[in-house]
Amino acid sequence: MNAELVMIGTELLLGEIVDTNANRLSLALRDIGMDLYYKTTVGDNEQRMIEVLNLALDRSDVVITSGGIGPTVDDITRQAVAQATGRDLIYSKELERQIAARFRKFGRQMADNNKRQAYVPEGATPIENPVGTAPCFLSEDVGGRGCIIVLPGVPLELEHLLEYSVKPILIERMGGIRITRVKVLRTCAVGESNVDRVIGDLMTSSNPTVGLAAHIGQTDVRITTKADTEEEADTAIAGTEATLRERLGVAIYGEGKETVAEVVGQLLKEKDLRLGVVDTLTEGQFVRDMDENGFGDRVISHDPPAEVVGRKSAESLAESAAQETGLGLAMVGPSDEGTTYMAVHGPGKNSLVEKSRNYQDSDHIRRWLTTQGLDWVRRVLLGQLESPADFR
Repeated sequence: MNAELVMIGTELLLGEIVDTNANRLSLALRDIGMDLYYKTTVGDNEQRMIEVLNLALDRSDVVITSGGIGPTVDDITRQAVAQATGRDLIYSKELERQIAARFRKFGRQMADNNKRQAYVPEGATPIENPVGTAPCFLSEDVGGRGCIIVLPGVPLELEHLLEYSVKPILIERMGGIRITRVKVLRTCAVGESNVDRVIGDLMTSSNPTVGLAAHIGQTDVRITTKADTEEEADTAIAGTEATLRERLGVAIYGEGKETVAEVVGQLLKEKDLRLGVVDTLTEGQFVRDMDENGFGDRVISHDPPAEVVGRKSAESLAESAAQETGLGLAMVGPSDEGTTYMAVHGPGKNSLVEKSRNYQDSDHIRRWLTTQGLDWVRRVLLGQLESPADFR
């Protein structure tokens, strides 16, 4: 079975609120192993909502909506769902009674406009909402295309209904939970296109799947698999991970949510080393990263001399910064032509220098240079400064 999300509300399209509900729904579906292929956001316009819901029913077994079931005039999800599933919208005295009872429970009296919430598509299966006043429901398409599960837009209510009502319904329809495993391997300083060139053939696999997510100076490699048992899922992940590690080698710096600074700091701690840094390129971002990851005590920042541009000066500064700590990094420049130099010295090695052009004073470039500097230090500490041949 596969699912589709339809997030409803003009405020979402205008960017007035962040759509956290879609994330909650996606994670819930992943937890039970249901495939999610599409997510659509539509404003509070009945005709457009009907079009989106019809398209969703044409291609998905289960459609889950969020939002538009409140008491106001622009809450028109009920009408749109009734139209899309080919059913009349009927008034339920029982739902009116339930809504009034909830208001009394909250110490309030139900207003007349709340009676709008007692309308549901004929034949719909009610989904009780014990944490809010908006009744939810499941409406089957009269043509047999699938069903629409209608949920509120209030995050607290949606979370409760997902856990205690919707997931059990979906698990029953699926015939049981399928195990989903996701593992993320993190690479840095090699570029998304280079990673793709090395592992592109693995990204055509259907199960496990392999995908990329690019960040500044980093590329995450995501492995996802579905299986009937945890053992099968773990075995599938392990096999693909082994192949990826063989191909990407030292370019992989960590897993999950590990940061490069965290990995570098841990290596420095394990080797009982500190790092001397001369930095005129990142406006202190390198040192801040180390500090924010809990390893600021492993870094000694040195003030650079007035003139630091050039290969020799970078090499000399890295060596000088290493005298006290055994390991030094210099990131200096730019020259008038926009050239920067990065040098690392030690432990037990001569200085290694890299030259780059087209420096720009921007957060993006500073972040990239910070990541590159951290990666150089990491590779030196691992004794693997050189990249694999595929990345040269």
